[in-house]
Amino acid sequence: MIVTGKDRSSMLPTRRGFTLVEALLASSILAMAILALTLPFTAAAQNQRADGQMTVAAALAQELVDEILTKPFYDPQGGGLTPGPEPGESGRSLFDNIDDYHGYSESAGNVTNAAGEVCTDALATGLSRSATAEYVRVAGQSDTDPLTFVRVTVTVSYPNETVVSLSRLVYAME
Repeated sequence: MIVTGKDRSSMLPTRRGFTLVEALLASSILAMAILALTLPFTAAAQNQRADGQMTVAAALAQELVDEILTKPFYDPQGGGLTPGPEPGESGRSLFDNIDDYHGYSESAGNVTNAAGEVCTDALATGLSRSATAEYVRVAGQSDTDPLTFVRVTVTVSYPNETVVSLSRLVYAME
């Protein structure tokens, strides 16, 4: 019996395997699956950091508001009602009334507590803090009445975006 070329190929065992195209397609599908599985974890880590930073920012703002509120409404030396520190009050430790904090600010990396210690929390990195204390009149208060209200606002920012801003209206107790 004579076997022709066509018949000979049918007698050889067939080899089954991946072609290069099939291997590339499988690799692409695997890469997309891995990406789809890791994305939620990456987003969760970013959200957790943002939430932690928000918590630290709120604590830093509240800490400064609390410090400001421990000061008397009126200047003990009898100064006027001009917001900002008086001459000689060159630093926060020398502020002796609420309005001395008007215009106070701490740059990123220099946020300190009342004792002057720099905040070293990793989540505070990049945060800055500022305060204003402005005399205001409330609805129904006459322009001739003495100023008895000051609005204290403390803002904590991350580069150029406000993270937290706390405001308190303080009344002068006579």
